[in-house]
Amino acid sequence: MERCYKLIVTLLVLTYVLIPTQKVLAYDTDLSNEDVKIIHANSTKQEKKEVINITNEELLLLSKLVTGEARGESYEGQVAVAAVVINRVIDYRFPNTIKDVIYQKNAFSVVKDGSINMQPTESAYDAAREALYGYDPTNEAIYFWNPDIATCKWIKTLDPYMRIGNHVFAK
Repeated sequence: MERCYKLIVTLLVLTYVLIPTQKVLAYDTDLSNEDVKIIHANSTKQEKKEVINITNEELLLLSKLVTGEARGESYEGQVAVAAVVINRVIDYRFPNTIKDVIYQKNAFSVVKDGSINMQPTESAYDAAREALYGYDPTNEAIYFWNPDIATCKWIKTLDPYMRIGNHVFAK
């Protein structure tokens, strides 16, 4: 009997843990006879979906922008910079491609000073991908700047609502 019990437990583990499923077995401790219930749950592997569709070249370009604009920032700060670019692509007031947003006249200092051409760091690439898949620590900001070094008078008229590292963010 003990062998049979072990075999059943092993099969259950293999069936419900190692094989992806939409159902999970759980014991309800409130029931006196310890009935087994089937609980519907999300699959353990959820497919991540891109917020926007971009090419590998655009992802590389976004990573380069993050490398230049968020140099010295935390990983969250790097994701935030990437998220702002993606938010601009989504926003009707801005161009609708990564390339056009990044190269929009006077939009980013790294384009003007040439540091957009630097090799992207691994963390910048990861941050760009994470933003692409929906992580936005800025809560949909479309502007960011470092108030200590910003020279644009217009950007200082915006009302920032959050700060991550050296950057402030606004909508």
